[in-house]
Amino acid sequence: MGTLASELAPLVAALNELFTRIAQLIEAERRFTADAAHELRTPIAAIRMQAQVAQAATQDAERQRALSATLAGCDRAAHLVEQLLTLARVEGSDGAPAPQTLDLAALARRVAAEVAPQALARRQQLELHADQPSSVVGHEALLSVLLRNLLDNACRYSPEGAQIQLRIDTHAG
Repeated sequence: MGTLASELAPLVAALNELFTRIAQLIEAERRFTADAAHELRTPIAAIRMQAQVAQAATQDAERQRALSATLAGCDRAAHLVEQLLTLARVEGSDGAPAPQTLDLAALARRVAAEVAPQALARRQQLELHADQPSSVVGHEALLSVLLRNLLDNACRYSPEGAQIQLRIDTHAG
């Protein structure tokens, strides 16, 4: 009987590891769901409020302002969902993805191209100064989120017609 128990010990240990990992994944999923619900509550409330203003508006100009604010709120909520999904992908993998060498200048060009319509809509001039490749070691998805947030905030909180500059320089290698 002792031999049978010792032969089952590796199986029992493997099952225990599996159950522990499943419990951790369930807890991570629960945290993500709670965080997502909390983060989405505010933009959804703002969208609802603007829709109610548009519905009650008696003048076209007032209705147009409320509808524009509703669309902007939808864009912010969609951006937040994208960020949450990126976070979920990173957290869902076994730890953070392995860092890799990438060209930060090329990544900044891609992100700036995505943000450019937002800047143009506010008559802002978005300039990227990244004349040469700039190798960094990092996580592409996380650096994309960082650059997107930086440029998105610059566009959102700068006045109409502002000049927004992003500079990628390499110093000492």
